[in-house]
Amino acid sequence: MSDFTVLCVNTFAAYIGVIPFLIILQLFCMKYRLPKRHQFGLYLYALAICLILMAVDTPSLYQLNFYPVFNFIPFYGFTDNISHYIENFLVFIPFGLLLPTLWKQFQPAKTTIFYGFLFSVIIEASQLFCLEATATTDITDIIMSILGTVIGYFIFFQIRHMRFMGRMCLCPNDSLRGNLSKWEVYIYFFTPWLVTFILTPFISNQIWDMVWNYALGMPM
Repeated sequence: MSDFTVLCVNTFAAYIGVIPFLIILQLFCMKYRLPKRHQFGLYLYALAICLILMAVDTPSLYQLNFYPVFNFIPFYGFTDNISHYIENFLVFIPFGLLLPTLWKQFQPAKTTIFYGFLFSVIIEASQLFCLEATATTDITDIIMSILGTVIGYFIFFQIRHMRFMGRMCLCPNDSLRGNLSKWEVYIYFFTPWLVTFILTPFISNQIWDMVWNYALGMPM
C-alpha cells in the first residue's frame, strides 16, 4: 500500500474526529455572525492541520516515549528520504495559502512565513516524544515546511483579488470580530492537534480494520 494511501486514510480518520469539535466551536461563535465563506475556510484550515499532523508523524497519547533523534545538518540524507521531504513541503502549501486568506493579520508575507516556521518548529519539537525510530527532529523538515508556506503564500498573492476570495477574511480591527480574529488561528490549530493526539488512533484502527476486511478481503 502506497504512502499516499496511508496518509489519506490517516488524515480522513483524524478529520472525522475533529469535525464534531469544529461544529461545537462554530456554534459558540454564532454571535459573531461569521461569513459563510469564512466558516467554510475554517473547515479547510482544520483539514490542512490534520494533513500536516498525519504527514509529519506527530505522536499520539498512546505512543509517547522520550527518544530524541536530531539532524541539524540541512539536507543531510535528502536523496535517501526525498519522498518524505517533498511530502513535508506539499502539506504546508495549504497552510501558507489559508492563513492570509482567512485572517488579515497574516496578509504581510513575513507574518505568514514566520508562523509557518513557528508551527513547524513546534511540530518538530513534539517528535522528541515519538516512539523509537519513528520520527526525527530534522532541520530539513523545517526548511521544507517554510518553502511550502512560501509557495502557499505566493498562490494567495496571485489569487487574492479573485471574486471567490471575498468575505473569507477576518480583520483584527473589526469591532465585532476583532478578538476572535486574533485567537481563531490558534484555536483551530491546537483543537485538531489535541483531538488527533487523543482520539485519532482509535478511529484510525477502526478504519484500517474496515479497509483490510472489506476492501482487501484480508480480515485482521
